[in-house]
Formats: sequence, C-alpha cells, structure tokens
Amino acid sequence: MNGWPTNELGRNPTNWTGIWYGIIETFPKNELGSGWNVKLEIGNYPMKDFTCTIWKSIFTENDSIKTIKDYQLCRGNHLNDLYIDEGNNVTIKIQWINKMFISSFKYKGVLAISTMKMFENILEEDILIIDDYPADENHVTSLRIQSIHRMKMKRMFN
Repeated sequence: MNGWPTNELGRNPTNWTGIWYGIIETFPKNELGSGWNVKLEIGNYPMKDFTCTIWKSIFTENDSIKTIKDYQLCRGNHLNDLYIDEGNNVTIKIQWINKMFISSFKYKGVLAISTMKMFENILEEDILIIDDYPADENHVTSLRIQSIHRMKMKRMFN
C-alpha cells in the first residue's frame, strides 16, 4: 500500500506516486516558465508521523535545466499535518481538501496559491501569483492576479 488517501469504497484513485511529465502553460502567455518541460517525482505518501518522501521537480527548456526543486513531502505529528520541506528551514503547509493538495505562501511581495489534483491519469497543478498588499480590519483590499501557471502532467513510471 502506498498510503495515498482512498475513496469511500476503499479504492485508491488518488495514487500520485511515480514520475510525471508535462509542460507549463502560463496566463497571460509568455510569463516566466511558459513552455518549460516539467518532470515531477513523487514518492509514497508518508504513512507515519515525522516521515518524509521525495517531491522533486526538474524544469527544462530546450534541453537546458532551468531549475531543480529537490523538496520532500512530509507528515508532522498527525495525519493532517502535511508540508513541503524545501530545505534551509523553509516549509510550506499543505492541506488535503476534496482530493486536492492546497497550499499558500507569501514571498517578496506576492501571495502564491497552489492547487494540485488528479483526474484519471493526469496530475494538474495551478499556481496563482497574486500581488500582496496589506489590509486593515475595516476595509476590503482587492488583490491583482499577476499570472496563473498550469502544469498538466502524465505519469510515465510507477
């Protein structure tokens, strides 16, 4: 058993373990990363508290490596305590909601929100990059979306 959450019938339609390949599509077009190839390696779901598994992305363009994200998917002190460990004491909390991984973080004036879900044999991630402005408790603050990065990936190896 690989540990990925099962549905009500006990089947495992959300098994993300394997090596996935796809291409980044950006909106608007020609944002950083548009057209890059993605290879994402995901290990078995962490079944025990305080364990981690591989979560590694390699981004290439024209056979040239643009960036490598050698992260880990980790489980803290209970089933719902999930996070991505980027190394150097940087962690991003993940929530498992309605068969999706959802995370958000702020960095250098932007708010990033990521959703990742699986449809049959396609793993899809959308990342919204949003301008981050301070708000006060008595007013609504509208935030401008800079871009959407979409990765549709097919599993090549288990």
